[in-house]
Amino acid sequence: MKPQFGINLYDLLFFAAIFVGATFGFLLLFARRINQGANRFLGLVLLTIVLWIVWVAAIDIDLGRYSPRWSWWPLQYSLTIGPLLYFYVRKLTDPAWHIRSRELWHLSPLLPEQAVQLLQIRESWQTQQPTYNTTVFGLWNPVLQLGAIVSVTVYLVLSLKRLRAFDRDVAGQLSDAGRYQSRWLQRLLVLFGLLWLAWIPYTLVDYVVYDYRLGIVSYYPLYLLLAFMTIWIGAESFLRPELVIVAVDKPKTVATEAEAPTPGLLEKGRWLRQQLEANLFYLDAGLTLRSLAEDLQLHPNELSRIINLGTGKNFNDLINEYRVNEVIRKMKDPAYDRITLLGIAFDSGFNSKTTFNRTFKEMVGETPASFKNGLKRVPDL
Repeated sequence: MKPQFGINLYDLLFFAAIFVGATFGFLLLFARRINQGANRFLGLVLLTIVLWIVWVAAIDIDLGRYSPRWSWWPLQYSLTIGPLLYFYVRKLTDPAWHIRSRELWHLSPLLPEQAVQLLQIRESWQTQQPTYNTTVFGLWNPVLQLGAIVSVTVYLVLSLKRLRAFDRDVAGQLSDAGRYQSRWLQRLLVLFGLLWLAWIPYTLVDYVVYDYRLGIVSYYPLYLLLAFMTIWIGAESFLRPELVIVAVDKPKTVATEAEAPTPGLLEKGRWLRQQLEANLFYLDAGLTLRSLAEDLQLHPNELSRIINLGTGKNFNDLINEYRVNEVIRKMKDPAYDRITLLGIAFDSGFNSKTTFNRTFKEMVGETPASFKNGLKRVPDL
């Protein structure tokens, strides 16, 4: 007898989620990218969701009629989703971090989940029923679902705290902070968390009111929303410009002998200033440590060392010094009298009014408007 699968709209959506999710999952795992280390964790999250959807789709098309033991396949790893997402965020915000053996305990809930799967397989073998029709499944699946919801919620809270702390550090030290911040990822993670929390009323109503008899079909909309939300996160992470993490300079209280600038580094610092003045790199509002290093044909780490030890500044302060001086030069130039202060700021390399005003006041000691008014009061000699 030839297999005759009944395909409905839900199945088509499941197949689409499986194909698109698997595509982005493998791209995140294997594509050579700057953030490849972090992307691999996100790729594993996507593939975990894909396997879950394969399980749901197989139930809906009644695959058990033609392959009775397909439900024995290990397709459910929901208790790893929260930790893997947290590892993704941690690696994204701290590229130097590497997972160590002592941190594998985050994945330990996978063991009881697989133990329950083995109990389901044993009962399935004894009763000749699919695992999802066993007593073990009916008893333990709601518990595992609740555990997955709690796990994802806890790890999402930790991830959002880490992302917000990172954004605060970047905003305080980089003039082009918007290029590095992760607000898009935070919004998607919040939506992802809300979808998981939506399982609670579903599961409670099913378990308490209907004695867990609603059936898996009632959960199809949530499965699909969760799958496409995860695909959205994966696609955004892969397709949008990568979140390149630069080294954020921390204040140093005590200088060690190893940190003392050498004559060679001081010479390179003077060379760097000559390059900035000759090529006007600082006028580029999108200038970053990495792009400047490419222009100068240096490794970003070497450039950072030259800036820190050869000029005594960090990247942000050095570039903003030139931008503020450029603003002052243009304020004094009659050719710019009809240009607004914000127009002058943007023309000098700033890309934010707030950043311009804050930086100018920190370096000059007064606001741009006050400084310009003071220039007008100075009589011509």
